[in-house]
Formats: sequence, C-alpha cells, structure tokens
Amino acid sequence: MDFQTITVDVLVGASFVYAAQALMPSVWRVGVMRAMARWPLPKYLTNKLAEKAEKASGCGCDGCDRAASPANGATGAPLPKESKIIFMPRRCA
Repeated sequence: MDFQTITVDVLVGASFVYAAQALMPSVWRVGVMRAMARWPLPKYLTNKLAEKAEKASGCGCDGCDRAASPANGATGAPLPKESKIIFMPRRCA
C-alpha cells in the first residue's frame, strides 16, 4: 500500500463516521455517547462524552423543546438581521 491509498482510506473513513453521526437519530446518538463513555478512553474524553449525553434530550428534537426568548435563537445568540434579496433579470442574446 502506498501513502496515497492510506490517506484516502483515512479520509473516507472519517467522512463516513461524521456523516453517520450527523444523520443518526438523536436517541441513537445519546446511546452511542453513553456506551463510549464506558470505554477505556482518556479521562477528559470520558467526561466530555458523559456531559454531552446528559445534556442531550434524547427525544429526537435536538433541543427544540428548550425555551428560547423571541429575540434570541435556541442557542441564545442574537438572530441575524434581515436583508433584502434582489433578483436581477438576465438579458438573453
């Protein structure tokens, strides 16, 4: 195996893991985080996984059940200001 094949294999594997966790239902994600928190990982990773699993709602809504003020988004960050969208017609030759 050459270096290029190994690099591509690592990138494709990492992309697969990222896509799988991003598309996975939140109930499954919480279960995976709780299971991984029991693995023999470094202490800071175990604490982070356990903290995220505890904060996650696990109901499938990913935080939509948390209260947010009307001026702020669900994260508490200010909402972006409105901007107009202008459509420019193309001239056909």
